[in-house]
Order: sequence, then structure tokens, then C-alpha cells
Amino acid sequence: MEEFDVVLGKREIQKQQIRERILAEGLTLFSERGLEKTTVADIVGKSGIARGTFYNYFSDMNALFDALIEQLNQQVVESIQHTRKQSKNLYDYLYGTFKGYFDLIGNEPMLQFHIINQAHIRQSSYQSEIIKTIVKNLNRDLKSDLKVKAFNEKYEFLLLSYMLVGTPPELFLATQTTEINLTSEQLATFLTKLFYKVLME
Repeated sequence: MEEFDVVLGKREIQKQQIRERILAEGLTLFSERGLEKTTVADIVGKSGIARGTFYNYFSDMNALFDALIEQLNQQVVESIQHTRKQSKNLYDYLYGTFKGYFDLIGNEPMLQFHIINQAHIRQSSYQSEIIKTIVKNLNRDLKSDLKVKAFNEKYEFLLLSYMLVGTPPELFLATQTTEINLTSEQLATFLTKLFYKVLME
């Protein structure tokens, strides 16, 4: 029985390693070519697996792309949770949340991945259950723990939560596709000042 458990454990590890390899190659190729110009043949060629193996993990290229977005969103969740524990006030919470996000997407290949796949990322992100959870948690924090007094209606807090989630990627992409060259610290500071003023006025 123990030997069976060991074998089963090794298989699960191998399956996870294959999945991670596919995700890694997907990120690289999507960053170079974009979702629309990347094929299953490209992925299996780069990752060294059989075509059939790919379909054991993902139904198509869109499913692989969505899995990458979910992976990124999960990292965002973990960053926000860490920031929430460390923050002593609203300003720190906002700054840490924005800075954590910009740090995650500001390096290659994630940077180019966002620039070349903007439309697909927007569509995938707002259908993401993780993004819905982030919005729900921000909505809770704004209404209770952070004691924001500038708004009273439930829908106002919900809209604010969506703005907090949606504004950073749009601002980031705008600065990366124009001549504006700002650090993650500068971007985070600007958004923090903006939202802090709105929330605490």
C-alpha cells in the first residue's frame, strides 16, 4: 500500500510538472506572438510533449490562456492578503496593493504578455472567479475594516472596488505603450494619492 501511495505521489508530481511546463511555454509564446498567433503545435514543440498530452491538461489555447490569467490573479490575491495584514491604515493598504500589482506585471515576460494580449486579458480577467473574489474582498474592506466615510450607498462601494481593480492595468498599459516611463513606485504613489483623496475627502 505504501509503495502504491509513493507511485501515485510521483505521478501527481509529474503531472504537475508537465502542467507547469505547458504554462511556462504558453506564457513565453503568448508574450512573443500573442494568443491569436500561437498554436497547439507551437506549445507542444517548445515544451517537448505529445499533442495528446496537451489536451489532457487544456481543452484548447483559450483554456491555457485563461489558466495563465488565473495564475496571475492568484498571485495578486496573495499579494493583497499580505498587504492587508501588514497595513496600518488606508494609505498603506492602497499603496501596497498597487505596488504589489505593478511589481508582478512589470517584468518580462509578463510585461510583453500584457502589452500584446490586452483585449484577451480584459475579457478573461472580468470572467475570472478570482477577480470577483478580489472585488468582493475590497468591497468588504472599504465598507468596514478601512472605515471609508466618503460613500454610503452599497453600489458606490462596489463601483469603487471595480475601479481599484480595473484602473491599475489600464494605467500601466498606457504608460508602457507611450513615451511615459514610470517606475512601479511612481505609479503606485500616484494611484494611492488619487484614490486616498477620493475615499477620505
